[in-house]
Amino acid sequence: MVECPAFSANFKERVSTKDPAVTRLVVTQGDPEGIGPELLLRLGEAGALAGGDRVVADLAGLVALARALATPWATRGLDALRPLLVDVPGGQVAALARGVDLVLEDPAGTALVTAPIDKARCRAEGFTFPGHTEYLAARAGTDDFAMLMVGPVLRVVPVTIHVPLRTVPDLLSSAAIVRAGRLLGHALHHLFGIAAPRLGVLGLNPHAGEKGMLGDEEGRVIAPAVDELRAWAARAGEPCTFVGPLAADSAFALHAAGGLDGLLAMYHDQGLGPFKLLHMRDGVNVTLGLPFVRTSPDHGTARDIAGRGVADPSSMLAAVALARGHRS
Repeated sequence: MVECPAFSANFKERVSTKDPAVTRLVVTQGDPEGIGPELLLRLGEAGALAGGDRVVADLAGLVALARALATPWATRGLDALRPLLVDVPGGQVAALARGVDLVLEDPAGTALVTAPIDKARCRAEGFTFPGHTEYLAARAGTDDFAMLMVGPVLRVVPVTIHVPLRTVPDLLSSAAIVRAGRLLGHALHHLFGIAAPRLGVLGLNPHAGEKGMLGDEEGRVIAPAVDELRAWAARAGEPCTFVGPLAADSAFALHAAGGLDGLLAMYHDQGLGPFKLLHMRDGVNVTLGLPFVRTSPDHGTARDIAGRGVADPSSMLAAVALARGHRS
């Protein structure tokens, strides 16, 4: 398997220097009843945050959690967070909104790292968006955005995101595929430093439709989008190659072996199922198309283990490292 350049040893070493020129971070707490607050303590204890960073969270909740855990690492983590804290008592939506406010004050020099939110609880707090990605795009005033899942091996963008599976064929369009493909191609070349990215575009149906026997979306929607992406790359001078439609059941193995640099999936679980199988502990969610860098760990709120001190901070640490390294 081929390792993603952004997670190389040199990248991690460069991030760990805390060079003042490196992007400042705003980190939000996520669901206060999930593992987000514990992950914040882990970031503090690991020395992953710098003096110019801001942590948007409920101070009282962090203090209570550190006391309940009653471990040296939790105490050290809290002590490290205190000088960076922007105290926002209460819910996750208020913390997220305040965090975005801070980032938008200097979008070129600040990156946002978000701990996981609980979508049902967000709805109860008046949040009307399907998730972080759509909310951040609305705050940034853009319709041209995508969710990139990136790990040491795989990089995947789903064309449709948080929608019911039954609606995917109707929502899938050549324009949506082209929009996502442009964003992924640009990111792989300009953000991740891949000289000539090779991108695979997945089919929607089993075996990429089996030449129309298992569905016509490949020929009617996806293949024209691949052609348009190739034309865009030629016009724009982007050194990207697009191949597809590819059968999803084999394309991930090709990508993992280094034959592709990224994949466009047609729907959420088509892309994120294989991705999380390989990168549940070290994957990062990156929002493309925003005027600022935004990353998040590749997992949910994990309320079942919250407050026990057993949450794995690897993905959150990777999200911080990636955000710190991707300067505007």
